[in-house]
Amino acid sequence: MKLAFWLFYLLIAPMALETDPETKKEYQLHLEAQGCHYQIMVNGEKLEEGKTYQKIERTYQLNKELTDETEQVIDVNMFQISREMPLKATQAYIHLTLEKKENDSIIFVKKVKLPTFPYDEDEAQPQSIGGSIYFER
Repeated sequence: MKLAFWLFYLLIAPMALETDPETKKEYQLHLEAQGCHYQIMVNGEKLEEGKTYQKIERTYQLNKELTDETEQVIDVNMFQISREMPLKATQAYIHLTLEKKENDSIIFVKKVKLPTFPYDEDEAQPQSIGGSIYFER
């Protein structure tokens, strides 16, 4: 009886320790922003909103925010900090980088840059700029 238990343990235990490769995938979103009011949405749910005059950098683990659907979407919006301060005056920008970690590898998925330089010569500066990342899980 003991021999049967140990044989069962030696044959079944290694299989129980193996994990599903899907659980080893982690999605990370890196934010770099300055001089703006920003809002980040993942699949329609707010991930973060804030204001920054100085350069900030943050990293978010997204696995909990992702849905069971294949297609995922990350929306980012950059707004003026105040009506009196155009985006150009605060040197506003946002850079979002999405990466997928699989086991020991990091795979670049997509990047969004929201610069203001295309609008530098416009007299009427935009009050907001937005962008999106679409990807499949």
